[in-house]
Amino acid sequence: MTRYILRRLLLMIPVAFLVTIGVFVLVRLSPADPALVFAGEERDPATIAAIRQELGLDRPLPLQYVAWITRLVQGDLGRSFQTHQRVLEAIWERLPATLELGLAALVFSVTIALLVGILSAIKRNSVVDLVATSATLAGVSFPSFFLGILLILLFAYVVPGRIFPPGGFIPLSQDVGDNLRRLVLPAVTLAAGSLAVNLRQVRSSLLDVFGHEYMRTARAKGLHERTVIARHALKNALIPVVTLIGIQIGAIIEGAFITEQIFFWPGIGRLAVQAIPSGDYPVVQGVVLVSAFSFMFTTLVVDVLYAWLDPRISYLTASS
Repeated sequence: MTRYILRRLLLMIPVAFLVTIGVFVLVRLSPADPALVFAGEERDPATIAAIRQELGLDRPLPLQYVAWITRLVQGDLGRSFQTHQRVLEAIWERLPATLELGLAALVFSVTIALLVGILSAIKRNSVVDLVATSATLAGVSFPSFFLGILLILLFAYVVPGRIFPPGGFIPLSQDVGDNLRRLVLPAVTLAAGSLAVNLRQVRSSLLDVFGHEYMRTARAKGLHERTVIARHALKNALIPVVTLIGIQIGAIIEGAFITEQIFFWPGIGRLAVQAIPSGDYPVVQGVVLVSAFSFMFTTLVVDVLYAWLDPRISYLTASS
């Protein structure tokens, strides 16, 4: 196991290098020009040239990349063009809000998906199953920006008493109740798509497991149905679900880009959205790198979890 993990970590190095190249090139292809944005109305060539020189944008792209990657290896993501704040510091300040939103969305998605998915599989073709599958179709079909606006209109304005605020953020340390009330709508919005996918996967995986011989053997031994499902069916059915959840953990930041902007949630997704129009390259690059590295890390964690869920998986074979 340790050998496999070390091998995977070593393989991440060239992948991370390719990711940095992709991030740098894609950000530079953006139509936003920070020099023009910061020049404002005084767009004479001398002013724009001076701004480009100050920001280091007058040098050839390969030299800009070398300078950026050199700082990155030293743990320096650069400074924001707008605020002159260190990018790593800006991300670190906003990361707790994104993690809180992402964790709440993940817990909500996984909990509901397991409960409803198990019930839907047990009561196949029943009314419960029909409602669950219809709900998953709606969850996949609605884009997050539409669902977020719909929830705001419904629960913040239409429903009497305005159950949940339309947006904003209150730190958990300042007011727990207000923080949770403001967390509900963005968490549901962020979780909707993954909830639908997880529920369908739990249902289909359980239905597949129910037909195996060891399930009939467990029932023939006289075990209670709940014991059969918990000890034999669910553990084997969770392997593809864990894969999906791992991908979704890495995708939390991407989903938060839109959700945080809609609900004025001060996370790193909103930080990147605000930096894009002004061409704040260091901030955008820093957020995208954090997102990419989170994908790589969660993929490794998911692979390691396979050994616990399925002892038949051999990491000695995988590493050879």
